[in-house]
Amino acid sequence: MRTRFLLTGLAAAGLWATTALAQIQPGPPASPPSTPPTTPDNTPPRAKPGTGPATQPDNTPATAPKGTGPATQPDNTPPGSTPVPPAVAPGTTGAGRTTTVTGGTAPGAPGTRVVAPVVVPPELAKIEAEAAVEVPAPQVPAGKAPEAKRVAEAAVKVRRATWVVEKLLPPPPEGLTTLNFTGLRVGARGWIDTSADVVQTVEGVTVVRPAGVSESVVVGVPAAADAAATKTLSLRGEFVVDRAVTLDGREVLVLKEVAPAKALEPAAAKLLSAARARLEEAKAEYANAVAVLTAAKKKAVDDALARTSAEAARQIPVPDNATGEERIKAKKDQDELAQKLAKPDLDKIAEMYGVPPAVDPTRK
Repeated sequence: MRTRFLLTGLAAAGLWATTALAQIQPGPPASPPSTPPTTPDNTPPRAKPGTGPATQPDNTPATAPKGTGPATQPDNTPPGSTPVPPAVAPGTTGAGRTTTVTGGTAPGAPGTRVVAPVVVPPELAKIEAEAAVEVPAPQVPAGKAPEAKRVAEAAVKVRRATWVVEKLLPPPPEGLTTLNFTGLRVGARGWIDTSADVVQTVEGVTVVRPAGVSESVVVGVPAAADAAATKTLSLRGEFVVDRAVTLDGREVLVLKEVAPAKALEPAAAKLLSAARARLEEAKAEYANAVAVLTAAKKKAVDDALARTSAEAARQIPVPDNATGEERIKAKKDQDELAQKLAKPDLDKIAEMYGVPPAVDPTRK
């Protein structure tokens, strides 16, 4: 009898311990939300422990476009969820709209310009052929970097396109002379027939940069109602330099139209518009070529200094027990030695990547 009571007590105690342990024992961890939250976790049951959607093998089809990966696969998000926008291939702006990138650089790259392609009518092609004779190809010295050669070639394209535009411009009316932008002064009067890029609009004045002149030359015109949305202006007619104003700390001469020009014949206006578009295309190519040249030259300089800096550090080591002042002096000595060691390479780089002033498209 005593043994039976003992066994009954032990069984009850074991049952209580099991129940208490179950109450305090943590259960299996909750499944983390899938990423994105609306995408179910379809990890195969037989996958290795720790495998999740992010560690699944890349099953991108072999026929997928180059550069396609799991992140660019079709969106299979369940209905009602926010879809992921599709990737846009380089050279397009979505919905099939195509952009043209001149200079061989990608859209958004520093210093690049993107312009729409220009259809060249046969009449314009003939005049461009004349321009190729009037403005010969550049003479690029041997040993120049390819980037410098492309800048020289792009500059000649700007000159030729400028020559074409000037040839298509009708002469000023009798008794008027063309207003020279490089020698303007208040009270000067003359004929203008050109396009101009809008730089900014401030205090009721639109500051523009006329085509075919130096980048540093700007003038002002009274701001129109749609000035904020205007990128280019057509200046055609008789103008007078009305006044000088100071905008952002810079003096700007403001033009005032005296008499508008007569409208061109539709065919002549269309041809001139195409020629000006070709000029903008050439200017964009030149700007992109300069940006590529600048980046290539900087990389060459950085590589040369990196090599000589390592050599200078080897020749002028800094002791481990050097004081702060000694370390500063050693670093200064290393920099001076690195510049001295790099001078031959830097001179060579300057020669390779330098562009003669004669290729400046704004010079006549």
